Amino acid sequence: MNIFKTLKPLTRAVITTLMCSLPLLGVTSVHASTPLKSAPLKVTLSPSDPTWQLAINNKLLGPTEVLIEPTERGFARQVQPLLQAGNYSEVAALFKGRDISEDSTALNLLRAQVLLSTKDFNNAELAYLACLKASPDLVKAHQGLSLLYMQQAKYDKAQTHLVHSIELGQADAQSYAQLAYIHVQHSQPWSAVAAYRQALMLAPETSQYQQGLLFALIESGDLSQANALLKELLNKTPDKAELWLQRAQIALQLDHKKQALAAIEVALKLNPKDTSNQLLAAQLHLSEGSSERAVSLLKQGLKHATKQQQVEVINTTMQTLGWLVSQQKWDLAKDLIGSAKRLTKQLPRDEQAQFSVYSAQIAMQQGNTKRALKSLNNALKINPNLGDALLSLASIYRGKSQLTQAKLMYVRAQALPDYQLSAWLGLSQIAIDSKDYPSALKYLRKALQANPQRQDLITNIRALENIVRQEG
Repeated sequence: MNIFKTLKPLTRAVITTLMCSLPLLGVTSVHASTPLKSAPLKVTLSPSDPTWQLAINNKLLGPTEVLIEPTERGFARQVQPLLQAGNYSEVAALFKGRDISEDSTALNLLRAQVLLSTKDFNNAELAYLACLKASPDLVKAHQGLSLLYMQQAKYDKAQTHLVHSIELGQADAQSYAQLAYIHVQHSQPWSAVAAYRQALMLAPETSQYQQGLLFALIESGDLSQANALLKELLNKTPDKAELWLQRAQIALQLDHKKQALAAIEVALKLNPKDTSNQLLAAQLHLSEGSSERAVSLLKQGLKHATKQQQVEVINTTMQTLGWLVSQQKWDLAKDLIGSAKRLTKQLPRDEQAQFSVYSAQIAMQQGNTKRALKSLNNALKINPNLGDALLSLASIYRGKSQLTQAKLMYVRAQALPDYQLSAWLGLSQIAIDSKDYPSALKYLRKALQANPQRQDLITNIRALENIVRQEG
């Protein structure tokens, strides 16, 4: 009797110490440990797609770079009013009745320009190439082909014809801006900066070129020049969401997260349903400690996401759920799960299982053991080696004094490297609950050997060693 009187307070002390040293069961997954840090936060920007102008020759009967044949004058008179009225589809239909090999270079150039304007790219290309075969240095043909290839994202071909047209003397603002745009597409920001500056020398007030230069400066890392230009542009057009996003991008590159967040919030006011910005703002709010705003933005993203955006939204939501659970922000986690549930079918199977674990952990906090058990068992049907589910089930069984079932869950979890520590601590606690102190000591020694940084375990080990010695 005296032994048990001595053991009881020691056992309580060991239990208390062990419970304090146990990590929160069920939230030791990758989702919970380092959410939102897998990649640096970055505003996703792309260069604005400018509207390039194509000058269509409306004066076939006047002096031009290339002349039509006398036999083509009747056709020219027929299409002239249609061209002036902008009825290019009707002109294209008339060209279908003509043989391209029989027409002059001037008429084929018109054919190419009209077909390009109606987005008949294949036949437009054939017509432009026919022009260049007859007249290799025809500037308008090179210009037209560069536009055609740019619209098809064939930037190498576009660049070849664009450079050739500039060499032939067509060095206007649009040509340099097109060249800059191609450099951006080729991830050559410094070359893009030079070309945009050349374009702005010739057309300094063109906002498209200014924004293109700003994008290129940010991509090149010249943030001081980018900031100076951005201030100028914001003074002129403070209601342009893209500019505020570029301010956010600069702030993020300088690691000024509060400034980035303020800029993105302005962009969201200007464009409230932009899902990408909502996701980025949500992540920034989490990093700055504003969980409520983050969840609110994610719920909006879940509501407004297009099919193409749903995967990105639900992935960010899963990361956020992991963080909320790890921080025990149960009300916010429950709110977010309710909004995300309808999109969980978009997740891979393993992620669906993890979602069930989060739902179970919330149910556990609400005391709804029945629902938690159902969710956890569903998760394990999908992924029998899901450590979060195993640890959470073990926690429930321990709470219900079903120690055999709890031990089985911990034994399964200890086979998973990321969950060994929690499993060994859980097995040690069960051994203590069962007064099997040698086994408890064995598991604690395993835990310390694998995690020597956990010096807090030494106190528990020494207390158990004392108990084992007293028991003899």
